[in-house]
Amino acid sequence: MANRFVKRGQLLFLFSFAFLIAVGTLLLKIPGTMREGEFLRWIDAFFTATSAVCITGLTSVDILKFSPFGQGIITLLVEVGGIGIMTLSASILLALGRGLSFSDTLLISSLNDNFSLRGAEGLTRTVIRYMLVSELCGGILIYIGMLCTGASCWSSIGESLMVSVTSFCNAGFTPFADGMASQHRLSQTACAALNILGGLGVYVIYDLVGAWRKKSKLRLHSRIVLWGSAFLLITGALLFYLFSLHDRNPMGWFDAFFLSATSRTAGFSTFPLENLPSGSVALIILLMMIGTSPGSTGGGIKITTVAIAFAAIKSTISGNRDVLLFKRKIPMDNVLRAFSIIVIYTLICGFAVIGMHLVYPAGEPEINLFETVSALTTTGLSFGTPQKMDEIGKLFMIFLMYFGRLGPYTIMLFLLGREKQGRLHYPEERVVIG
Repeated sequence: MANRFVKRGQLLFLFSFAFLIAVGTLLLKIPGTMREGEFLRWIDAFFTATSAVCITGLTSVDILKFSPFGQGIITLLVEVGGIGIMTLSASILLALGRGLSFSDTLLISSLNDNFSLRGAEGLTRTVIRYMLVSELCGGILIYIGMLCTGASCWSSIGESLMVSVTSFCNAGFTPFADGMASQHRLSQTACAALNILGGLGVYVIYDLVGAWRKKSKLRLHSRIVLWGSAFLLITGALLFYLFSLHDRNPMGWFDAFFLSATSRTAGFSTFPLENLPSGSVALIILLMMIGTSPGSTGGGIKITTVAIAFAAIKSTISGNRDVLLFKRKIPMDNVLRAFSIIVIYTLICGFAVIGMHLVYPAGEPEINLFETVSALTTTGLSFGTPQKMDEIGKLFMIFLMYFGRLGPYTIMLFLLGREKQGRLHYPEERVVIG
């Protein structure tokens, strides 16, 4: 029974996002999506739709070449991709006054061990409310900041909406030529805050709301995400600032904070990537690989996975057989699953980098590595490589973005479906390692 629901979940993720990408490609081919009567090529429409639905933010065509209508389509695709087709379907049923079916509830509940079957329906409601309220509040602040810079009242409405949606969904699309560099500090702060809120994940928000109402303690999952996010945010900002001290144009504290907040799958920047030192580029790659939280709009290996792996390493070094986090023992199947995901993800990234060198040999090795990780982790930070690629290179990037969005979920569901109790016990024997 559980295996059947897991396979159903895998197919749901794969085909629903493929369907959305196909629809998005057709919508972007509608006349009027480009400025000055231009028409988008099929490969570029396919690339942009994939990037939007997979909430990545990479572009093969300058976003400024899209008309307000075209940018609106991209924003809509980002929003639908951020919510996720499964959550969207469930929310429609709830809006119609119908409850979730038992099979749908079991499917949602199987994605996370921390929530019971009865909590899955409330979790789905929280996804929609939290997302819309965050985007609305953030959009208002971004709009006010744009007005402070002298922007038009009418055009700023659509632009602030796009930035708000793509910020929360960690997509990285902006209707501005220089990203967020020329925007008001209020708009930049709201953008960074939305990146952080979108990266926390609905499980953490659901837990925070429940803890506030019931005045109970947070689950271990939420504590790991909150402390881990704070650690990565502060450490990343400090290192970005220190790395840039010896440059001609050193990075300010706010720019370092903004880059640290957005490097873990948001794709925004207030500082030109071309001016970053090699140490900062390497740090961005590391942060992109770690990513955000499970159940969030971000990608990557995930904070909880990395935290469990580090806790296991710490326990091994200290000679402790139990893996502990916040005075809680982590089950061994969680530990094995975490290391499996890290190894699988790293191997896939390695093969993807090799593939990138084959389809785009003109790129520098460091830039190709950066672009590959950015696509695979659905980050969207780029040195402009996709716009220089031919059709084969763009198709390869499309595959990376699609796999980066669905791969971690598929791997997790596959590992859940393979769990079973061993009926045979074999003799134990040690192997020489190290």
